[in-house]
Parts: sequence; structure tokens; C-alpha cells
Amino acid sequence: MLVMIVMAYAGPAAAAEPTPRTRRFMLGIEGVGLQVPALRPRITALDARYLGGSVTLGGVGLVGRWQVVPLVGLELGVRSGSLRYRTEAGLISQDMVLAEAGALLYVARGAIGHLALDGGGGGLMHAIRYELDGRPAGSQIVGAALIHVGADLELRLRRVAFTASLRTYGVISDVGRTRTRGALFDGVAAALRQAPVPVFQTYLLGSVGIAYRF
Repeated sequence: MLVMIVMAYAGPAAAAEPTPRTRRFMLGIEGVGLQVPALRPRITALDARYLGGSVTLGGVGLVGRWQVVPLVGLELGVRSGSLRYRTEAGLISQDMVLAEAGALLYVARGAIGHLALDGGGGGLMHAIRYELDGRPAGSQIVGAALIHVGADLELRLRRVAFTASLRTYGVISDVGRTRTRGALFDGVAAALRQAPVPVFQTYLLGSVGIAYRF
């Protein structure tokens, strides 16, 4: 009788399985490819025969996400991209840093795979540096505002997730406030001091990454 009583009390407890922990946060690193319009500098020349309408910058990103409720998530991200142009006289380097915040709407959720639509906005710092004969000759730095829409895929395992994103950006650059430095820009007209980018641009970003879930 005593054995039966012990089994009656122990049975349900032994059969019960622990509830899986809900992991709502993830912090990850990405590899980034950013397609943007090609530079059209006026202070020096690029050979148009080897330059198309757009170029691709490569970089990395750091992203944090919080799934507030099953359908909605929030994201903070910092991403970068870099490219080098060679000219007859030297080198032009193009570097970007994007900082943005956004929201994700999970339109499809499975046991592992999650598909989301996203949107958001932020800011961009654009740095262009010129080298002549192997020496720094000048630089231009300009800021921009941006908005984005896109789609995101997450493959969630127990502690890690694999991510992929495809996004379109609308960018408004404040070329009138371009900051210049260096001998290359000494004594030149104000129009030549402005960064060689249009005021309105469209970028396309693709990224893949890995994140830790906690």
C-alpha cells in the first residue's frame, strides 16, 4: 500500500517535462553587401569606362533583436560598408556607417523558420578619402537620413539563430554640410567641396549572419 501511494504522488511529477525557456533576445554579427550609386567626384577623375551606374560595398554589421510579442519584434543595428576606387593619380576610399532602428512583423512562424517584414529609419555617415601618390590628400564627410523596408529570415535553433535580410533604403544626403579637410580642397570652389553623391539615393542591402539567443 505504501509503495502504491508513493507511486501515485511521484508519477505525475516524474512524467512532467520542464517548460522550454522562451528566448526573446538575440545578438548577432552579419556579413553585409551594400549596392549604392557609384561616386562621381569632380575634384579628381575616375575612368568612366570601368565604372558602372552602381557599385557594391562589403562590410559587417552588429544587430540586436527583441521579440516583444510573437508577432512583433524590435531591432537596433549598426552596419558598415567599404570600397576602394583606383585612379591614374592615386586612390579614393569610400566608407559608410549606418545606424538604425526598426520593427519586424513576423508574417510566418514555424518550429524553426521565421519570416518577417521590416521597416525603420536612422542615420548614415559617409566618408570619402583621397590619396595622391600614396599620400593622404583630402577627405569629405557627409551625413544622411535614411528609411528602409525589407524582409528577414530567421532559422532558430536552441541557442543560436542564422539570419538573412534583404532591404531597400531611401537616403537623403545633406551635401550642403559636407566637411572637408586636406590640401586637395584648399582654395577650391564651394561646389567642389560638396561630397560627390546625389541628395536623393536608393541603396540595396543584403546580409547573412549568426546570432546568439538568450
